[in-house]
Amino acid sequence: MGKRSTGTMSEQDLVDEIGSNRTAQQKPAAPKPVAKEEPPKKQRSAAWYSMAFFISILTCVLFYETVLLLSVAMAPTGVAYLIDTNPRRHATKTVAWTNLAGALIVTFDLWGSDRTLATTIDLLSDPFNWVFMLGGAGAGWIIHFVVPGIVFRYLTLSLDLRRKSLKDEMEKLEKEWGEDVRGNAPLEELATLEKGPVEENGDENGENYGDEDTEEDEDRPT
Repeated sequence: MGKRSTGTMSEQDLVDEIGSNRTAQQKPAAPKPVAKEEPPKKQRSAAWYSMAFFISILTCVLFYETVLLLSVAMAPTGVAYLIDTNPRRHATKTVAWTNLAGALIVTFDLWGSDRTLATTIDLLSDPFNWVFMLGGAGAGWIIHFVVPGIVFRYLTLSLDLRRKSLKDEMEKLEKEWGEDVRGNAPLEELATLEKGPVEENGDENGENYGDEDTEEDEDRPT
């Protein structure tokens, strides 16, 4: 009987194990988090680079005077590119456009006369032309440093005026509907933060002093 019971128990254990395995297989697995795939960047083909290189060489050969003039005139843009540490190159872009505007003034003088290498050297030797080229680059640096501060001040002032108008509107609603209409208004929390912590030590100290005086009066013999 003992052996038979042992065999029965072992069969029961085997049945339980098979049932647990089936339950584990039927249980759906938790979905794995899908990582967001970044859209693939468009890669230009080798034919595009070959065409761009061919056009650049052709331009340098046919318009070498203009290419030489612009290469020298756009030197401030190259300096801005070297010292600009911003990944988006804000300073470089600003200086490049204003520098190009000044360089085109001198380039138009070249196109209006004989387009020769001697004329290009004469234009680059004229200090007055450098005023346009360097002045344009300087205007770009001024825009880069001054304009963001002006925009920031304008936005700050407009936000302050908007907040003041909202606060006045909230006070009108409180007069008409009571203080319950205010609820947890963020403007009220902001005003509390601006006022700073309320000092109640004076009142508490005054109450303590009054209590001490009362205790002294009670302890005095009559």
